[in-house]
Amino acid sequence: MEDKYFYRQLVDEVPLPMYVFQDGDIKFCNRAFCDFSGYSRQEIQSIHFLDLIHPDDREKLMIQTRVALSGGSQKLPKKPELSVILKDGQVRRVQTRPKVIEYQGLPAILGLVIDLTDLNKSE
Repeated sequence: MEDKYFYRQLVDEVPLPMYVFQDGDIKFCNRAFCDFSGYSRQEIQSIHFLDLIHPDDREKLMIQTRVALSGGSQKLPKKPELSVILKDGQVRRVQTRPKVIEYQGLPAILGLVIDLTDLNKSE
């Protein structure tokens, strides 16, 4: 099995939603991200990433993203929280675990998504 297919399969088996964000677009997401969001990979790649973010958190996320991609990620929260909007319109509170990486020769953000909605309700 070629490495890229092995790694794709491996990432698709990760149970947490995972994405690669670059230049205003989600360039890659795993199966768990699709299951969580309700969007197919094709749909995710055709919509603007801000459409997935609740309006109350969009400006903050854009600022944090600019800071991270300009080399200032050490100044940012390690586990930022924000609200996202799923395909069915449901709003969920999530924590992300972003890391700046290089993707196809350019800076990008690799992120994991942890759904906090039900956890926050039980507290």
